[in-house]
Amino acid sequence: MKRNTILYGVLALILLVGGTLTGFAATTPALPVTTQPATRPPSLATKVQSSVTSPQFLSATECALVGKFQGAVGVYAKNLKTGQVLVLNPDDIFAAASTVKVPVSIVMYRHFYEQADPAMRAVYDTGVELMLTVSDNDYFADFLDEIEEAIGPEIIREHFSRLGMKHTTIRDDQARKAFGYSNVTTAQDMALIFEQLYLGKLIGPDKTAFMLNAMAHSVFPDELARYMQQRKVIHKIGELDDVLADVGIIEGANGPILISIFTETPQEIEYASDYIAAMSACLYSRLSGGEQTAWTR
Repeated sequence: MKRNTILYGVLALILLVGGTLTGFAATTPALPVTTQPATRPPSLATKVQSSVTSPQFLSATECALVGKFQGAVGVYAKNLKTGQVLVLNPDDIFAAASTVKVPVSIVMYRHFYEQADPAMRAVYDTGVELMLTVSDNDYFADFLDEIEEAIGPEIIREHFSRLGMKHTTIRDDQARKAFGYSNVTTAQDMALIFEQLYLGKLIGPDKTAFMLNAMAHSVFPDELARYMQQRKVIHKIGELDDVLADVGIIEGANGPILISIFTETPQEIEYASDYIAAMSACLYSRLSGGEQTAWTR
């Protein structure tokens, strides 16, 4: 689903000396079930607090990359320990691409898994793991078919809304007419579902750990994870011809730090990839109190 890029060393040098990746500027349009409580995995309880601060609009003061992207950008970033939030066009609509495989996986566990027989549960587990590690599309299509037949996209959209994802759709004709894609979301919507999953609020502790572990073993290191060195990065990328996104959580000394970045541009995919990697490093440093990041590959 992706490509490996080169020229990262130059970008790393630019980033680490506080320079600006040139040629970047941003704008976009907008779109007008029961929550199953779950025990938080013990490993998360000591890392995350419930404090929240008002979102702060991201400016060039926080990151020199702001206003430098040739296309549309949506950003939502949060220190889950301190509650500090930085945003840039957080509610602008983007094609969800493969990031939607995360909420779809959650839907499978919330609505289908418990009543399935052991053989079908094994299928669900295999499909979720492959969707989150290698972004498998075959299982994704099968699961979407099953969801559409059993629940329907309108009910799922309502379900997403109750989870805080007010602009996220799957196979939605209204969204396709408005935006050209039937699966759409925002940087904030996808960040919210990641945060709730990470905190163990959506599914049981075993499946929460299973999903987080799968995303920690993603085979796509070129965006959010590129400059994070040996830190644990739990993330899911999404890519279409003109859209690239990465959403995830980086576990560091002063985190965890949640970062959700969506881009749309006519430029080559490497251009968006480089921007997401550099912006992620900048956001991580700002929200972690100055922790250093660097390119290590």
